[in-house]
Amino acid sequence: MHHHIFPALPINRVVVANPSPAPAFYRLRDVMRISALSRSTIYRRIAEGRFPAPVHLGGRASAWPCSSLQLWIDNPEKYRTSALQN
Repeated sequence: MHHHIFPALPINRVVVANPSPAPAFYRLRDVMRISALSRSTIYRRIAEGRFPAPVHLGGRASAWPCSSLQLWIDNPEKYRTSALQN
């Protein structure tokens, strides 16, 4: 006779102990990974108004706000910066 101490879990179930919150800002390396775009393509699209620009964090540091990236992720083909929409 076989006794189970733990209930059987589906094979495809993923258990996350302590999910970490999303960062408020993403650095260029993260933006390149998230967008699958190269550095030069990101900066070209920023100049064209087709990708969100980074914000200055102080010193030489800049990063992209999570909310700005999410707007682009939601609709990358139709994304335009607000300055160009007026």
